[in-house]
Amino acid sequence: MRWPDQPRWGSNGRELGTIVKIGVIGFGAIGKHVVDHISATDGLELSFVLTRTPIPDAPWPDGAAIAALTPAHLRATDLVIEAAHPEIIANHGAQILEHADLMVVSAGALVDDRQRENLIATARRHGRRIVVPYGALAGLEALAGRPSTWRSASITFVKPPHAFEPPPADSTAVSVLYDGAVRGIAARYPRNVNAMVTFALATAGLDASRAVLISDPSQTFATLEFEAIGEDGGTLRVTKSQPMLGVSGSEMPDAIVHSLMMHVGGRPGLCFG
Repeated sequence: MRWPDQPRWGSNGRELGTIVKIGVIGFGAIGKHVVDHISATDGLELSFVLTRTPIPDAPWPDGAAIAALTPAHLRATDLVIEAAHPEIIANHGAQILEHADLMVVSAGALVDDRQRENLIATARRHGRRIVVPYGALAGLEALAGRPSTWRSASITFVKPPHAFEPPPADSTAVSVLYDGAVRGIAARYPRNVNAMVTFALATAGLDASRAVLISDPSQTFATLEFEAIGEDGGTLRVTKSQPMLGVSGSEMPDAIVHSLMMHVGGRPGLCFG
């Protein structure tokens, strides 16, 4: 994991900060927001959008919508933003990193050590980066930028039942759905725990970081709390509440755009490769 200060060079020799060509995978709430931002921002250009179904009246140029990734699309792209599902990273992550940087919104895809290390090796071999965006995790810069190691780390998410996929077995009572190492929660709730995985990767690791996931029908907002304690005794605590947008917090689309602009400016946040 690194927090680089140097500006980045895009694929095909283009310097980030001039024209950055961006591919987007997925066109849900996050993907649409990212595409809209790219279209409205000087210096950014939409390279392609990969979607499962055609989008009528799509806000992108002719030919930008694609049904499959090809080397030709990727060679013309500086950064690919995955905003769909962890399977995209498993199936296409290495192919993308041969040509472009990769922003992984579905951070649960990085829980598998072999898969993550293979992706990191591919990124290094081709001079690319894997970027994990801020998402719901306020305080990521303080976590990942700390020079010393973290002695302990714990993160708790309390959400209303409708914000889980799959939904809890009992949606009428408060239920602790998981309490244990972050590594173990990703397979159960791959679309609900991206912030937890990001937190673990930035602090004590997937096995040493504790995750608690709670379903509470009395809540209309989601609440995220984390605490990280360094080897020197320094402590960082964050509590955050937010409305939900599907399985994600309502600020998630803006947070991904913020991470995109940080990447373009040479401060991509939590990254590998």
